[in-house]
Formats: sequence, structure tokens, C-alpha cells
Amino acid sequence: MANMTDYLAWRGDIPISETAPWNCIDALLMSSLSYLNFHGVDNPTGWTLEEAARIDLLQESPFTTFPPRKEAFLAMSKSIRFKDCRIHHFIALTDPEKEMQFSAMCIDQPDGTLCVAFRGTDNTLVGWREDFNMAYRPVVPGQEAAKLYLERVAGMTDRTLRLTGHSKGGNLAVYSAACAAPEIQDRIESVWNFDGPGMHHDVFGSEGYARIVDRIHTYIPQTSIIGLLMDHCEKYTVVRSVATGISQHDPMSWQVYGPKFEEVEKIDRTASVVRDTLHDWLENSTPEQRGAFVDTMFRLAESTKATSMSELLNEKLRSVMAMVGYRKEIDPETRRIFNRLMAQAVSLGFGNVMERVRGRIGQENSEPEKKAESNPAEDKKDLPEGNDPA
Repeated sequence: MANMTDYLAWRGDIPISETAPWNCIDALLMSSLSYLNFHGVDNPTGWTLEEAARIDLLQESPFTTFPPRKEAFLAMSKSIRFKDCRIHHFIALTDPEKEMQFSAMCIDQPDGTLCVAFRGTDNTLVGWREDFNMAYRPVVPGQEAAKLYLERVAGMTDRTLRLTGHSKGGNLAVYSAACAAPEIQDRIESVWNFDGPGMHHDVFGSEGYARIVDRIHTYIPQTSIIGLLMDHCEKYTVVRSVATGISQHDPMSWQVYGPKFEEVEKIDRTASVVRDTLHDWLENSTPEQRGAFVDTMFRLAESTKATSMSELLNEKLRSVMAMVGYRKEIDPETRRIFNRLMAQAVSLGFGNVMERVRGRIGQENSEPEKKAESNPAEDKKDLPEGNDPA
């Protein structure tokens, strides 16, 4: 078993060149960097990875995802392939009033290209609220910020551009590329989306998306949940993960072999059933109903005084879920779909967190519908037009 940190041990001594060109693992490592906070990289000059590590610019974080990301960063800072990468123009914005969480950074590559790395959802409730807002809003503030960030970065350099991101960061990479002006799109070499949710159908139908789609590279794990939310029109590759359930969203669990991921033929039953349930909800609800559902969910979450998902994913979430089942603000159809989704999530091993919160679910609600396993070639058939929460 090997992940992207092992890749650095295999390939770190080989510079980016014609014999060892930029690849999907390189792009994933760049997206991983976007989750880290550094001192002094919010300026045009920035620092190389070697400099950032040597003078200890990395800011510590209490979250469990931090240690493996730090390990990867330190390995990159010592490698011939990445130590001279320069990080700069870092930005992080969280605005509860606008319901926006956005963060991105620029990474100059030794081969003369510029990588724009968009961060995925952080630990704040604001960030998760923005993701859920995608269920009923064609565009959210984070997407608008990503488009503006790309425009400004492109105006400061004539380098060839690569865009990358994991989770919501992948969504932002695709959105900003699809909405960029043609002269910026001409400079985009590739767009890398790692288990990021799809787009509103208006984006897929745009001329901008049509111009960039053949340069979009999308990867999802075999039990993808986040990456199958909303519609994908571009092709995607299914990656083997050693984690289970929604934990496969963590790219540190994705398996690599040399300069590539280990691929599997299709997504598994867990992913296909949860996806179909969410899409069924979209087909049978209006944007107004979805908006009311999201508003109610987050008003209940905020009533616990939690400000982060870490706080919420404790005993506080149990009371929120109990309230969801009975509050009159949620219409019966939305409540039915919500209960059905939670029941299927538990029965299919969607995650221990949900099982701990929901406890034992009645047999009448916990039996999942029989769904055929899907494969990458057929997953885009019969998908509804619209959005799921990210």
C-alpha cells in the first residue's frame, strides 16, 4: 500500500521534465498544500517550500488531517522535484454574512508554469453552509471569489496555468476555469478535480465549459460521496482507497503506483445508492424546498452554539438530528427523503459518525433499495438537472 507521501520517496529526486512530466499525483500534492496555513505567503514574492520549511513558516493546526499534510509538505520541501516551488498570494476569507468560505494560493513550478490551488471546505460551519447552499443556488460566493482570484492571478503573469483542488476546491477549480475569459482559458494547460462535487447544469451548458472540458481531469475514490454530488459531464477516473465509507474522501488514503493512481473499474454500491438517493431528492423537490431544508438544518446547528464541524460532531449533533425528525418547519416530503438518506447511509456503512448519532434505525426505514452498481461510463445517464449539497 502506498499513498502520495510514498510517491515523494519514489519520485522526489526526479525533477519535473520531459522524462518525468507533471502528473496527477503532483496535482494532488499541490491541492494538499492549499489546506495548510503559512506565515508570510500573502505577498507577491512568497517563499520556496525549502525556505518555508527551513525557517518554520508553517502554522500548526489541531485537526487530525494536519499531521499527514505536514509530513507531505516537509517531504516536498526536501525533494528535488518540489523544493524550489514558490508559494505566494495566499488568501483565506470567511464571511458568515455572505455565507462564504474561500481560500487559495499560487505555487510557481520549476518548469515555468503557475499552479493555482483552491482549498476545499474547512472546519467552519460557514464553509459547510456554503457547500449545502449549492443545493439550491446556481452560484455561491466562493465560486465567484475563485473566478475573480483566477482573473487577477492571470493578469499578473504570463505563465502557463494549472488549476487544482480537492473537495470543494476541485469544484472551484472547474468553475473558475469554465467561467474564465477565452484569453485566460487559452493559457490553462489542465484542471485537476479531486473528489470535488459537480456543477449546476447552467455551467455545463456554457460555451466556457465546452472550451475547457477536455482539459479537466477528475478523480474520485470507489466509495465517493462528495465527488458524486451534483452533475459531472466530464469523464472521471475511479481510484482505489484503503479507507472505508466517507473516509475515502481523504486523499491520503488513495493508492498510487509510480506516477499514477491505482484505478478500479467502477464506483461501489454504497456510492451509487447514496448518489441515487440524493438525485431522487432533487427530482422531487423545488429549489425553494431545498433552501428551506438547508436553512432549517443550519438554524438548528447554530442553536447549539457550535461554530465548527468538530464541535457539532459530538453530542450536540444528536439533539439536532432528533429535532430534524419532528420540527414542523420541514415539510413531510423533505423529512421523508432526509430519513431515507440517513437510513441508507447507516445500513451501507456511510460512516460511524452518522451511526453514532442516529443510533438504531427502525427496520422499516433502514432497508436500502436495491440499486445496480454503476460504472464510470454510465454514471452520467439519467442524472437530474440541478445540485446536491457539497
